[in-house]
Amino acid sequence: MNASVPIPEAEIEAIIQGHESRNAALRQTLIEKGVDLGEPRTIECHFWSWSPANAASLAEDLASRGFEILAQRSARSPRDPLLWNVEAAIKQSAELTLRREFTDELVRIAAAHFGKYDGWGTRL
Repeated sequence: MNASVPIPEAEIEAIIQGHESRNAALRQTLIEKGVDLGEPRTIECHFWSWSPANAASLAEDLASRGFEILAQRSARSPRDPLLWNVEAAIKQSAELTLRREFTDELVRIAAAHFGKYDGWGTRL
């Protein structure tokens, strides 16, 4: 991923489809574990960026949308020294989080800052 080259729409759609597949499996796991999908809970969303400036602008955008920024730091990856990690939390239901619209929004927000949405998690 390049810190200054826009992500093509076809790639954005492929990223969203990948999340959709993972979310379908995650939905089934949550149901099997008896999780109330409608109950508000802390949802942690994970992002990658390839510059401190892009990580900062991504975090600022997420914060303006009601997310709490949990981490914004270098990933210290020997394979990718430019890699930055942004983690953000929001209180909402798993049902909302599993929706395509939520995934689409986060993929596009990340792409607007030359980053990548890597998915979400929550405590059970």
